[in-house]
Amino acid sequence: MSSIQRDALKSETFTALNGLRFLAALAVVFFHFAPKIDGYDRVPDVVKKLIHLGPAAVGFFFILSGFVLASRHFRNNSRTETAADFYWARFIRLYPAYLVGFLLFAPIAVQKYLAHSSLTMREPGTFALSAVLYSLMLQAWTPLAQAWNGPSWSLSVEAFMYFVFPPIMVRLAKQNYRNSILIMCVAWLIPAGLACGYMGHLISEPAWRAYVGNNPLLWTPLFVIGICAARLVPIWRKVERGKANLIATAAFAGVIAAAAAWPRAWSEVFIAGGIAPLLVLVIISFTNVSGWISKFIGGEIFNSLGQASYVIYIIQSPVWHYWQALTNRLRHVPVQAAVVAPWQFFFFVPFLVVVSLTVQRFVEAPVRGWLATWRFARSPEPRSVRPLEREVVRRNPVKVV
Repeated sequence: MSSIQRDALKSETFTALNGLRFLAALAVVFFHFAPKIDGYDRVPDVVKKLIHLGPAAVGFFFILSGFVLASRHFRNNSRTETAADFYWARFIRLYPAYLVGFLLFAPIAVQKYLAHSSLTMREPGTFALSAVLYSLMLQAWTPLAQAWNGPSWSLSVEAFMYFVFPPIMVRLAKQNYRNSILIMCVAWLIPAGLACGYMGHLISEPAWRAYVGNNPLLWTPLFVIGICAARLVPIWRKVERGKANLIATAAFAGVIAAAAAWPRAWSEVFIAGGIAPLLVLVIISFTNVSGWISKFIGGEIFNSLGQASYVIYIIQSPVWHYWQALTNRLRHVPVQAAVVAPWQFFFFVPFLVVVSLTVQRFVEAPVRGWLATWRFARSPEPRSVRPLEREVVRRNPVKVV
C-alpha cells in the first residue's frame, strides 16, 4: 500500500465531537421525558430551563453535520468522489437507524390512530400518506410532521441537507475566509430572525407550527454555518495550546450559562440557532483534544457513546413507549399513565443507551458495512481506487463521518 493510501486510511476524526453529539442526544431525551416525572414541578427552575431548551441540540446536530462533512471534503480534496458515491454513503449513514425507528414506532402509531383517529388524523388517507412518506425518509414533508415518531423528522431534514450539500459545497469551497464569515453571519440571522418574528407575533402560531418550525428550509442555514466553520480550523490550529484550552472550556461553559440565563419567553430563538456562533466556537475548539474538558469528552467512552448517538436519538420515542408500558404494569398503574415515577426515567436513560449500543453494534453497523461493500463491488470506479475504499470499510465499519 502506498504512503498516500496509508494517509487516507488514517483520515482524521474528531473524537470530542462524537462526545458532544452524545451529550446533545441526551439533552433531547431529557427534554422529551424528564417533565413526565412525578414531582417535576419541584425541580429547580434553572434545571427546568436547561431541560426546556433541549431541542436546541437539534440545531447543534445540523451545524455539526455541515462541519464534519466539509472537513472531510477539505481533508480529501485530492480524492475524486462522485455525487452518486456521496449520496450512497449518506444514505447508508442515516437510513438503517431510521428504518429501525420506523419499524419500532409503527405499532405505536397504528394504536394511536385507532384510539384517537379524530385527534391525530382527519382521514385514513392522510395517515397512510404520512406513513409512506415517513418510511421513505420524507417525514419533514408529511402533512403532519410530528404525527409519527417525532424525533425522526430531524433526520429527514438532515437527509435534505445531504441532498443539497454537493452543489452548496462547490460554491462555498471557493470562498475566502472573510466571505465565509460573512456567509455564516447571514445564515445565522435567517433562522434566528424568523424565530424573532414568531416571538414578536409577526408569524402566527399555526403558521409557525405547520409550515416554518419543522421545515427543512428553516434549518438549512445552520448546516451552511457548519460548512463555513470548517474553513476556520486551520486558523484555530495556530492558536497557542494554553489559550486554545481556555477558549474551549469557556465556550462550553458559555453555552450552559447562556441556556440558564436565556428568557424562557424567547426560547424559540435559542432553539432555532440563537447561539449558533457560540456553538460554532465549541465545535471548532473541540477539534483539538488537548484541554482537560475536550480530552475528557473526547475519551474512549464518550467516543463510543457518540457513535451510537444517532440511534439513541431515533429510537428514544418508541423505546420510551414500550418502557413506560412495561414499568407501569410493574407499578400496577394504568399502562398509559402520563406521570411516571422518578426511577422509571432514571433507569430508562441507561436502558436506552444499552439498547442503542446493541442496535448500533449488531444491526446498524453490519447493515452499513454490507451496503458499503455491495456498492463498492458494483461501482464503476477505477480498480486502482477500489481496494483502498474496501479497506477503509473493513477497518472502520462503524466510523462516524
